[in-house]
Amino acid sequence: MPNAVCAPVLWARDADYLDAKPVAAGRLDHNGAVGGRPFRFLIWCLLALTLSGCSATQFIYNRVDILVRWYLDDYVSLDREQQARFDDRFDLLIEWHRREELPVYGVLLDDALTILDDDVPLPATRRMADQIEAAAIRFQDQFLALLLSTGEDLSPEQREAFVEALMVKQEEFEADRLERSDEDYRADLEKRFDDQLSRYLGPMTASQTDRITTGVAEMTRLDRFWLEDRRVWIVALSDILLAAEPNWPDQVLTLIAGRDDALLPAYKEGIDHNGEVILQLSRDILRARTDKQDRKLRGRLVSLRDDLTALAAQ
Repeated sequence: MPNAVCAPVLWARDADYLDAKPVAAGRLDHNGAVGGRPFRFLIWCLLALTLSGCSATQFIYNRVDILVRWYLDDYVSLDREQQARFDDRFDLLIEWHRREELPVYGVLLDDALTILDDDVPLPATRRMADQIEAAAIRFQDQFLALLLSTGEDLSPEQREAFVEALMVKQEEFEADRLERSDEDYRADLEKRFDDQLSRYLGPMTASQTDRITTGVAEMTRLDRFWLEDRRVWIVALSDILLAAEPNWPDQVLTLIAGRDDALLPAYKEGIDHNGEVILQLSRDILRARTDKQDRKLRGRLVSLRDDLTALAAQ
């Protein structure tokens, strides 16, 4: 399913981008878990690439290990032996993903075409969102195992550097996001919606642009909640990593499992509210698509499906 159909739903689960509902609550950190932003990025990397509708899907997918290394290097530097072990584990992850998940994505693309044929019915759209989230959870579970095994290879000095990098990023996030006025915040959201949807549908019509504006106006601002929650998470995770007790992976899993219960009620309510707003907004935009937008979107769907079929067969 291309981002014009699924990305707004994914946004509803990614607090760093639209301060809405993050994917797979309770499995990984709401905004990047076990290690903050890089790991949320890595979790979504394969999903985003294979669901992007990009003509270079196969090229990028087969080189995703380079992107992973590049992003991971921002947080921890692995020595040659550590990198080799990480690469071997990552190769197994990619093999599993190609064999088990890519065929599922192909089915999702066929379902997306049917949803478009049926004028984007709400129940089917919700089911599609649930299926996408389930795919993300499956990948997260596999990737979490990879991260924990890699963490066991790290030296105390590497753990300390990793924790320091997490907090530096946190401070950067706080400086960048908290200084925004409410007007700037909503203008940013409007631009993100417009850019993403235009990429797959073409330029928005005046009525679609107005619908984005009204939808964004209905959203609850959650970035302050997110940043506060993320800082608490980093501190708790840092304590576990630096203490490095023999059962530290289990401690991390326990921390993850209790994450939802630790959220403030207002944050939970805002997450659910924004997720519903985004779902309705995305559906309305799709239902209002022009014939030209429809042709462009369907062309991307079919092209992407063919790309995924070829990837799965490699």
